[in-house]
Amino acid sequence: MRKRQGAVASGGPGGGDGVAPEAEEEIKEEGGDADGGGQEEGEMENEDAVERRSRPLERFFKRPQHLRRLIKVKSKLMLRATVTGDRTGTMRVRDYVKMPRTVQTIDKVSFTLGVVGLLVTQFVATEHPEFFWLYYLVSAPIIFVYRVIQYSMIKYHYFLIDFCYYANVACFVHILAAPSSATLFRSVFAYSNGPILWAIPLWRNSLVFHSHDKVQSVFIHTMPAILTWCTRWYGQQDLTWGGGAGPLLDGMGGDGLSLDGRSGGGFSMDGGGQRGRSHPISGGSGMRVRLSVEDLQRPMGVAEMATELYFWPVVGYVAWQVAYLVKTELWDVKRLDEDPELVTSLRWLANDYKTPVTRWALRTSRRIGLFDRDELFDASSLKTKFVFVSLQLIYTIVTFLPIPLCYVSKVFHTALMLLAFLSCIWNGAEYYIDIFSRRYAAKFEAGAATGSLRDEDKADSAVAEANGEGKAHGGDDQAS
Repeated sequence: MRKRQGAVASGGPGGGDGVAPEAEEEIKEEGGDADGGGQEEGEMENEDAVERRSRPLERFFKRPQHLRRLIKVKSKLMLRATVTGDRTGTMRVRDYVKMPRTVQTIDKVSFTLGVVGLLVTQFVATEHPEFFWLYYLVSAPIIFVYRVIQYSMIKYHYFLIDFCYYANVACFVHILAAPSSATLFRSVFAYSNGPILWAIPLWRNSLVFHSHDKVQSVFIHTMPAILTWCTRWYGQQDLTWGGGAGPLLDGMGGDGLSLDGRSGGGFSMDGGGQRGRSHPISGGSGMRVRLSVEDLQRPMGVAEMATELYFWPVVGYVAWQVAYLVKTELWDVKRLDEDPELVTSLRWLANDYKTPVTRWALRTSRRIGLFDRDELFDASSLKTKFVFVSLQLIYTIVTFLPIPLCYVSKVFHTALMLLAFLSCIWNGAEYYIDIFSRRYAAKFEAGAATGSLRDEDKADSAVAEANGEGKAHGGDDQAS
């Protein structure tokens, strides 16, 4: 089909509510000629007449097909004009975001938002750690909604069912559905400070502020760790109504929320001056809703700690793995086979031999005789699937091992997080110096700015391979 072009006549010379010839052509392309005749149309009209007789009131509520197409085209042209500034509506949004000036503007906005987000996160984590759960609850959905839209457009959406997103969903479940469950929190703690946190150095997540995709990947892998750090060592404070009307989740009554614990407007952000201290709240049920430091510092025996920090987290991981395999190998297997452009973690890893993990897995598989000496991974073969499912299970269990020490020692927990964050910053520095400085200028000089995440990944990999560095420091969360 040739490129569609159209223009809204209203607002231009001559005014009116009509549609320009180009837009009419687009209507014809999308829905056919509304004034055409012939035998087929006559048969359709007879069928429509029978349908109208069977449902006589539907014509009063259903817009004509031509009008629906007209509304669709005019809406598309108005969107183009609003986003691109082209009043004729001939420039498509997908073409506009590929223009060098637009790409540069988007990168500047992403850089600014990334730095501001980092500052706000630091402020909340250090000044109001007992309310970090609320900050996460507000900010995380914005990131995830944007990523769902972005990844769906480039057929990356199967990454959205990877374990890192499962762990973030577990954070939401704990905050919203079971805020007083210490058992669920410890499973979330294991996920957040185990496989999700270790994925930062393993998959080379990079703090690259101008790239919204890389900043989002850093957010997805670091925020659960920060959330559980704040909860473990400072507790989660209930939102309370001023005047002691009880927890926010326990009833919507009282004289308004208080900023300083006194009765009056605004909500409480200091917990009455008792950070992380368990206390009954007057009004409502009189019981605290969220976990306090005392709740999480209760002594545990070896058997209980093994159950809470190893057994239940592994059960949750296995449940995710089974659901993932059912989704990709049973429900959607036909769709994945018919569309090779759909990307899953398995396809990504099995075809990317620049990744150290993939190279190590292939060498090990050949060494133990599972693969022949000249055999490569095939994402559709059972052997390849077995290798990567087993590899991820081993990785998850290994990263669970230091979790009890993180849980009982604030120093060790903080040091482990800082090391992971330091690797993220270092990867970002390497990206800016080794890859970005060359690729970013070159793509504008060659007029090759695409604005596509797929193309950015390919360009980063090409530059890194030319530099002899293996896989680019992309910061994406594939296979995490």
